[in-house]
Amino acid sequence: MHDTPPEGAQSGSGTGTAAITNQTVQGRTAVTLLRTVAVLNLLGTLSQGLTAGMFLNGDASSIDPHQTSAFVVEFLVVVQLVLAILVWRRNRWLKWPLPGAISILVFTFTQVALGVEGSGTAHVTLGVALSAMAMAMVLRSLQLRVADSTT
Repeated sequence: MHDTPPEGAQSGSGTGTAAITNQTVQGRTAVTLLRTVAVLNLLGTLSQGLTAGMFLNGDASSIDPHQTSAFVVEFLVVVQLVLAILVWRRNRWLKWPLPGAISILVFTFTQVALGVEGSGTAHVTLGVALSAMAMAMVLRSLQLRVADSTT
């Protein structure tokens, strides 16, 4: 499955390849904000891993920053979903932003529930998966090329 722009040119490098290339999209502000929020979400997710590691190594005082940054990450994934919707509305042929943002949102809130419940193994494992998903969102968003507004 390839993301195909309205002009009909495929974004991959050929049949059967999974190459990701720059894609020209509309909506400079939404794309810029999506990139920014995706990077902030990645940094928040990585800081979650840092404070979780400190807590697991016996630093009980790191649980408060871990809980506080969890609220920040929850807020960021909601904003990321709204921005993904805005990017998708201007570029309906672009298939990845909306499912990616929805997946990150669902996994984030599942991970929070697991943490509150005390299921440490599942919580940490899902946190690692979320770090990879956040990185993928950043990389994909940075590959978008915004069309000139004059055309």
